[in-house]
Amino acid sequence: MRMVFIVLMLLAALAIAAVAMLNNEIVTVYYLFGQANLTLFALILGSALAGILVMVFFCIYRSIHNYVKAEGERGLKKELQHRVRALEGEKKKLEEELGKIHKERENDAIRAQAELEAEKKKLEEELNRQKQERDSTAAKEQAELEAEKRNLEEELKKQKKERDSLEAKYENGTVKKKGFFDFLKK
Repeated sequence: MRMVFIVLMLLAALAIAAVAMLNNEIVTVYYLFGQANLTLFALILGSALAGILVMVFFCIYRSIHNYVKAEGERGLKKELQHRVRALEGEKKKLEEELGKIHKERENDAIRAQAELEAEKKKLEEELNRQKQERDSTAAKEQAELEAEKRNLEEELKKQKKERDSLEAKYENGTVKKKGFFDFLKK
């Protein structure tokens, strides 16, 4: 692109030089401080050189402006890169902290689950112990009731035997019937 621009400038300069050489007449040029007699050739070349000089100054100004702008952008780019690195470092630290917090939460959850399991086991053991106590108490009470039942059955058998023996004595007539006032006789 730059090469095409240079070639076009050379062609324009040749065209201006050709036009200037064809015009050899003397002309009077009036300017602010006076006047001058010049050939038309010198006037055309002088005007072209003045245009070139203006363009050179404009290009120099533009180059300096672009350089300053590029330096500002480079500084901004460096600052942004520095900030990106700082943010990446902060991100890495935050990710590490998040990992630690996540790990702590997992450990806390495992610990809490273990505590719950231990508490569940204790409660099951307590429940089994209470059940065994109830069963043993029920068995003791059952045994006591059975023993009392046997005692009552034995006593009932004794009373039956005594009643049967008394009935047998009454039937035989060996036992004298007592009256209501018999206890006073003694």
